[in-house]
Amino acid sequence: MGSPLAAGILTAVANDVVSGGDLAGMLPRGARFGDLSGLRVMSVVHRLAIERVAPLVALHLPTLGGTPPVGEAAMLAWQTAVVEALASHPDALAEGLARAPQTNETGRAALLRLALSSIHAGSPVRLMEIGAAAGLNLRADHLPGDPVLEEAPLPRVVERVGCDLEPIDITTQEGRTRLSSYVWVDDVERFARLGAALEVAARVPATVVRQDAADFTEGLTLVDGTTTVLWHSAMWAYLAPDTRRSILAQSARLGSEATESARFAHVSWEWPGAGADDAGTHELVVREWGGGADGRPSRLTAAPHITNADGLIAHRVVGDESVSNR
Repeated sequence: MGSPLAAGILTAVANDVVSGGDLAGMLPRGARFGDLSGLRVMSVVHRLAIERVAPLVALHLPTLGGTPPVGEAAMLAWQTAVVEALASHPDALAEGLARAPQTNETGRAALLRLALSSIHAGSPVRLMEIGAAAGLNLRADHLPGDPVLEEAPLPRVVERVGCDLEPIDITTQEGRTRLSSYVWVDDVERFARLGAALEVAARVPATVVRQDAADFTEGLTLVDGTTTVLWHSAMWAYLAPDTRRSILAQSARLGSEATESARFAHVSWEWPGAGADDAGTHELVVREWGGGADGRPSRLTAAPHITNADGLIAHRVVGDESVSNR
């Protein structure tokens, strides 16, 4: 797992359930990995600490300025505080378990920026994202990138719209707190990135609608004088096969409708296989249509948990040809 505190939380909860403690009747039995039950439990603990209703827990969380417990006795005392916090807030635990996690890694913005810099748009961009969560990456042009790798100045983004089955409204304190709670309790860098992105979101508006990805894509049209960019990252593996086929069909439709003045691009950051595999590499794939572009894919590969563009393998594959990326 690579996170002693996350392991400590889950171990404490599991031990309490097995021993018939206060949490035994509060957690669902037979949870599936796909439910991300562990992340849901950790997010509740993190949220209680963020909201300062579990001060003994917050005391040892690096994301909140705390220091991890040192030694077995200190860890056991902290684990006891974790269990007591969860048992004392049954409504918060039930709500957290019922909600699907939304991680929204803003480090992927560097990848979208790289793609946008490579698109030969010559026109403003309409940025459309499926599986957008809270929509933070719809503000990619305002988030950190890598000017060395970016091929050209970014195009102007004139529209930012995304969809998600369970979007988070980050214009509210509740939404910001919920999104922050999904960051692992000792991932200080990611917590800081998220905080900075939330500040950007407060001044750069974007819209995220509650809608299925296939239905959202089906409703997309091209607009004269702009390049419409369809973008998604680390979500493809969780879609049903029929949904994937529908999205690809709609992408092909938009590509066939593209013209010199109404262009289209499909940008994705996904594992190239059919399912989720954190051990494999992911690909940044850019396809363009209109203005002479015919939808041939341009690919860059890297590890799945990349947080900036530095980890990209230094060769791009365009169709069947390999070209240098640096």
